[in-house]
Amino acid sequence: MLSLASSVADLAVEKIEFFILALIRIATIIFLLPAFSMTSVPTTVKAAISFLLTILVFPQMPLVSFTMANSPVFFFMLVLEQVFIGIVIGFAASFLLHFIAMGGEWIARDIGLMQGSMNPFTEFQSNIYSIILTILLVVIFFASGGHHFFIRVLFESFQYIPIGNFVWDTRSFAAILIILSASSFVVAFQFAAPVMGALFLCTVSLGLMNRVMPQLQVWILGIPLKVFLGSLVLIYSLPLMVQIFNANFEQLQRALFAILRAGRG
Repeated sequence: MLSLASSVADLAVEKIEFFILALIRIATIIFLLPAFSMTSVPTTVKAAISFLLTILVFPQMPLVSFTMANSPVFFFMLVLEQVFIGIVIGFAASFLLHFIAMGGEWIARDIGLMQGSMNPFTEFQSNIYSIILTILLVVIFFASGGHHFFIRVLFESFQYIPIGNFVWDTRSFAAILIILSASSFVVAFQFAAPVMGALFLCTVSLGLMNRVMPQLQVWILGIPLKVFLGSLVLIYSLPLMVQIFNANFEQLQRALFAILRAGRG
């Protein structure tokens, strides 16, 4: 009878340990996801969301073929595994917004308005164009239900990479993250290209006017003209920017599932 009670107690403790491991992976991802990584989002809110998602995910987790065997070292290794998986997925998801900040910096540089403040999403000093574009596209992202995909990734990460079955081949993850990083530059250029092109033509036109009429202070005229023209082209380019954002999100989806497949081996 005592042995049966002891077995039941060990099973309950092991269930709690697996729940903690799942919570660690999910919490690491949540704390690194775009929008949730902001310091303005209270830690208690992030922790509550992580705990709620773990409650939903835990009953659907696949069965494991090993026991903890009351080994603190083995449990600690499993904790490191969940943290690493969460960091890789969360870091890859952060590329959803990197190109917006980069493209906004290029737009502001050509317009001539580099002064700014702290971007709440990237936690870095940014100009007003980067901040406005980031906020606008994040609102569109949540309004269109794009955050449902990240919830799906949380659920399916345990199907692709069950606890204790992670393949520690960092080369695959590094290759995927390098591709995402390189593509951010390309997407950022596409994002800023309409405004940069219009401002380039404006600069060339001002240079020609200065050659024809040297007495006209075209460079003083060019400051408000660039601000007006750049902002006007930016407004009319917003539908194109949304399309680029959606295309980048689709690429990110493929990259995240590639990471999950690489972790499974």
